[in-house]
This record gives sequence, structure tokens and C-alpha cells, in this order.
Amino acid sequence: MRGSSSDGQAGRGPGVGILLVLAALGGIIAPLNSTMIAVALPDIRSEFHLSHAAAGWLISSYLIAMAIVQPLGGRIGDQAGRVRVLRWGLAGCLACSIGAMVALNFTMLVAFRTAQAIFAAALIPNGVALFRTAAPPDQLGRLNGINGAVLSAAAAAGPLLGAAALAMGSWRVIFVLNLPLVAANLALLRQINLEEVKDPRRSGIDWAGIGLFIALLVGITFQLSNLRDTGLGPRTWAGWGVVAFVAAAFVMRQRTTTRPAAEWRLFASRSFTGATIWILCTNLTMYTTLLMIPFFIDDVQRKSVQLSGLLLGAMSVLVAAASPVGGRLSDRYGRRLLMVAGAAIAFSGAIGLMMALRADTPAWLLASCLAALGVGLGLGTGPAVSAALEAAPVRLAGAASGTSSMMRYMGSIAGAGVLAGVLSNGSNTAADIGTFRIVTSVIVVTAGVACLAAFTVHRFDATVPEAVEPRADTLPVGGR
Repeated sequence: MRGSSSDGQAGRGPGVGILLVLAALGGIIAPLNSTMIAVALPDIRSEFHLSHAAAGWLISSYLIAMAIVQPLGGRIGDQAGRVRVLRWGLAGCLACSIGAMVALNFTMLVAFRTAQAIFAAALIPNGVALFRTAAPPDQLGRLNGINGAVLSAAAAAGPLLGAAALAMGSWRVIFVLNLPLVAANLALLRQINLEEVKDPRRSGIDWAGIGLFIALLVGITFQLSNLRDTGLGPRTWAGWGVVAFVAAAFVMRQRTTTRPAAEWRLFASRSFTGATIWILCTNLTMYTTLLMIPFFIDDVQRKSVQLSGLLLGAMSVLVAAASPVGGRLSDRYGRRLLMVAGAAIAFSGAIGLMMALRADTPAWLLASCLAALGVGLGLGTGPAVSAALEAAPVRLAGAASGTSSMMRYMGSIAGAGVLAGVLSNGSNTAADIGTFRIVTSVIVVTAGVACLAAFTVHRFDATVPEAVEPRADTLPVGGR
């Protein structure tokens, strides 16, 4: 990677190791809570007598909140200070975890999970932004790779911890596991003394834009989750018409407001756009797989939830193992090469999974396909996050991280919505093998799109220094 070693420095502060621990400890809360709950969905669906589509809202509401609030959380961190926002987010996560643990019904559970996501949304972008603003530029790929490995390790541990919680007798134990993690984060933050690069501009919150964004994502999720129930009749077309109207209103609002929901100007950079499309597509691939496997094992193969946890854990462990390798190699050979290679390997794993999916598919064959997915996704994650950060000015590091992370969760929303829509048949009965093959075809397509998006990303960083940064209405097309 190329770049000035002074770019983005903010005086003396904590070392690289402390920054990494700080970002990773806060960041793992979101993926851990996403994947822990995945293996518990069949039990939660049974306890509250829900359909597949209804149970899917436990996932979708969390993802929608994460997608909407992450750009806002990153922007607030740019202005108010990232360490301060991290403290606020952790305190909120603690309170909401306790609320979800004692929820009396499904509505309460969804409400507390959604609120938990709102607070957790501040953690990932502000932690990653510290790399861009306070760490040497020639270590950015390595740091993002290691951080990606830690986040993937959390995702890997999630299914195993979720299965362990179920073995203890209840899915409620899942939320107890958040408490010591949050306490450790808060203790570390008390030791941090960091002079931060802040965005001097102050702006309020565009609540009208946020409201339209929420309506748009909820509408898309609702339409996707009811695909199978409503078919292609007048009700479906009317629903998509409403979604299109809300989308148009949202776009118009974002074009006219001085306080947009996200830093959409960043998409003027080809590299930023390519990196965020890669992130969106690969997360859609991974999240759809994470949610599909437990239902496939339960509905079709009639095997234990522990097998689901082991299979998903194995995939996520390989994501974690490959992430630091991909990040380090991208510092030397460029972001594009590792992103292309990672997407290609994931694509091969998705094709293998689609071809091998049967009621009598042995566990080792499923594990092999999931392993290829894990290695491919891991290799490209660090380079993709680094490429998105490099394509933005340093003062907008939090906004860039939050916007790219928003795209990650939009991929997850789409994956959860498609899965719920394809599996749903208006009841809580099991899905058949043909239904799961439709889902795997979606995984193949999105992995293929990620391959194409990777070719648009720069090889090495060519960051424009703050001193010669372009006008506020333009952005550099980063890298070469």
C-alpha cells in the first residue's frame, strides 16, 4: 500500500496493539449476537408458535437497525469523538441484553434485539475508524485483516455458543453471554487517552430521511419475506409499488437535504463503490448460508442443532483464519487481487453446495463446501474494508466505515428476507429440499457478482492528503 505515514495521525496516542484490541472487543458484539441466535431460531419459532416468516423478523429487525444506524454512528463518532461514542454504545448494549434475556413474549424480544442493534451499530464503524485516523497507513490492510479475523472468530463462536446455550436448557442464556464482554470493553475504554481527528462540521440528524430509510428497508424485507405466500398477484405488485414510491421519496430527500442518512458522496469513487458492492454481496452470501443451514439440518436431514453449530462454526473459523492472511497479502500485492481471489473461491464453494445439497448429503461434504466459502470470504474481507476506507478522506473515516458496514448489513437484510420468503408457506411446517436449492442458487449468483465488483477496486492506495483535499462536493477516486 502507498501513502504518507503521517496521513491521519492525531498526535501521540495508544499503540497499534491497543487500537486493535479496542476495535475488536467492541466489534465482536454484533456478529456474535447475529450468529448465536441463528441456531436458536427453530426453538424460538416453536416456543412462540411462529411461521418461518414471522421468526425471520427477529433477524431482520436487528439487521435493519444495524444498516440504518451504522452510518449515523460513524458520523457522530467523527464529530463527537469515537471513544465517547463507543462508551455510549456499550452501555446501551448492556441494558438491552438484559431486557432480551427476560423478554416475556416475541414482541418484547424483537424490541430489545432491535434496540441492542441500534447501540451496537456505533461500535464497528468507530472502532475501524481508529485504524484510519491513528495507525500507520502501511499497516491498514493487516489491521483490518486481523480485525476481520476476530469478527469472524466471533461469528464462528456464535453457533457453538448458541448450541451450548440451548444445551443448558434455554436460548435466553445467549444474552447472558454479552454481559462479561461489555464489562471488559468498558474497562478497557477507561484506560484510553486518544487525541482524535474530528470532522469540524456539525450537523443534526435528518429524521425525515431516517424515517424514509426505515420504511424502505422494512418494506423490502416485508415483500421478500412474503414472496411464497403472496405469489405474483395484485397484492404483491401493489406492495412493490409502495416500496418504489418510498424509494423515490428517499432518493429525493437525500438529494436535497444537507444532512443525508449516509455519506452518499463516497460512491463517486469507483473503488468505494466496488468495495462496498463486494461487501454487500459476500455478506448476503455468508448470512444466507448461516441462516439456511440450521433449517436445512432440522427440516430436511432431521439431525441435531449441534451439527448445525459445528458446520457453521467450521465455516466461520476458516473466515477467521483467512482474514489476516488476506489483509497482510493485500498490503503487499494490492487490494484487487485478494478480493478477486476470495470471491472466486467463495463462488466455487457456493456452486459445490448447490450441487451437493440432498437429504442424505454427508456432513463431511457439506463441511467441504462451507470451508471453501469460508476461505474465500476471509481472504477478501480485510482488503475490501481497507479499500473502502482508502477511497475516502481521513476526516470522513467514520462515515466511510459506517457506510460500507451499512452495505454489509443490507446484504444480510436481503439474505434474511429472501430466505424467509422462500421458506415460508404460511405455516410453521418444514420446508422441502427443492426450496433449499432455490436458496443456494441465490448464494451462487451473489458470489458471482462479488467477483465482478472486485475488478473495479484499486490495487494500491493513492490517498489525497488532507492539505490538498478536493472541494466538499467532490471526492478522490482512490487508488490505482
